[in-house]
Amino acid sequence: MITWVNNMGRIVAIAGGTFQSTEAINKKALEITGSENPKVLFVPTAHRDDAKYIREFKVVFEGLGAEVRTLELTKNEYSDAEIDKLIAWMDMIYVGDGNAVYMMNTWRKYNLDKKLRAVFSSDHAVLAGNGAGCTCWFSCGYSNSQFYGGKSDWQYIWADEMLDFHHTAVCPHYTDEERANFDRRLLEKEIPGYALEDHVALVQVDQHTEFLACHPKAKAWYLIYLNGRLMKEEIHLNYI
Repeated sequence: MITWVNNMGRIVAIAGGTFQSTEAINKKALEITGSENPKVLFVPTAHRDDAKYIREFKVVFEGLGAEVRTLELTKNEYSDAEIDKLIAWMDMIYVGDGNAVYMMNTWRKYNLDKKLRAVFSSDHAVLAGNGAGCTCWFSCGYSNSQFYGGKSDWQYIWADEMLDFHHTAVCPHYTDEERANFDRRLLEKEIPGYALEDHVALVQVDQHTEFLACHPKAKAWYLIYLNGRLMKEEIHLNYI
């Protein structure tokens, strides 16, 4: 299995599931911080900083012993120094699910994409997330971002120009039947892909990558086109 890792950062990229149903993986992510009282910065940009969504996150993660702050880029104005102060404070950043394309465009307005690259390069904090918060760490993702525009004729699209810490395409929520077209559409890209069902996470620590699952039926696959032919291999998962 081929994967390219640019540097030494720590990643916990969760394909999908609720904050409650992925609790075992969330605990693992907090453990990887190495802190007894981990400080978590929640970034729900892709969910447009929905108040209920933020409350759900805080209940779960504070229940796991974390101190939580939130970066609400769609509702509040932040100076560059204010964002830098939050980043210096955190042991882990957790990126929420939602519209990955909107999320990345918003991040660029605040240079958050560049700041996260610096976090990864320095291994300052664990980079985690769910759904869109999984997609952002890869090169591109098979995304339902158009759904959030409210159109009835929306389609799955490529969320391109993500952070590219793993130079692969990713399909989170591969549990959804509509995402099966990822297999065919990966031919449009010249890179391998990961198809990850909900409750599966790619976990990278010290350039070691493994795949964890917190549901007994969850699965994941590695895909690559060789001479126009799809090669699809089921990934070994460590169940927790």
